Amino acid sequence: MSMILRDLRKVTAKRVMGIDCSTKSLAYGIFEGDEPVTCGEVQFQGASLYERLNDAHRKVPPLVKAGVLQADYIAFESAWTGPNPQVGINLAMVYGAVIGALMQAGMEVVTVPPLTWQAFIGNPNLKKAEKEQIKADHPGKSASWYSNAGRQMRKQRTLRFSQQFFKIDNGSDNVGDAVAIAYYANTQLTKR
Repeated sequence: MSMILRDLRKVTAKRVMGIDCSTKSLAYGIFEGDEPVTCGEVQFQGASLYERLNDAHRKVPPLVKAGVLQADYIAFESAWTGPNPQVGINLAMVYGAVIGALMQAGMEVVTVPPLTWQAFIGNPNLKKAEKEQIKADHPGKSASWYSNAGRQMRKQRTLRFSQQFFKIDNGSDNVGDAVAIAYYANTQLTKR
């Protein structure tokens, strides 16, 4: 019974896009039905946040209009700021520019917390034993080094998951994340 109720709350969508956006790029993955369609990454150029924000504003609307960034339903990875609130403020500005362009074209956009889609694809936070193994394999490193090594391990797991659906030639973990987000949204948030 719970499965039926959950399915009733899913949104009907034929074409689903996942987006992993940062202050430097927008990565995307698109599924139509259950078939992978395309993925890629748009780099935002500029020496400062504001220059990159302007570049995002210049690049995204034409890609929407050209049909490259086009879907019935878009799952946008929600921002994670870590210990620095300025990161959240910077991401909010870029997200606003990108989401505004998508919504101007009438697309539905939702945000998905990183841990939600990561756990769904089988890539939850590292367990204690995994963290200890990283330390055993690389003794004497700093706490930040270990944290980054764990992050990179998880990024590679997500990339391997996403490469089941797409050939990601440049090995971009951003594209890997976007594809995994799209897969999550396609299977868990939408129905045909």
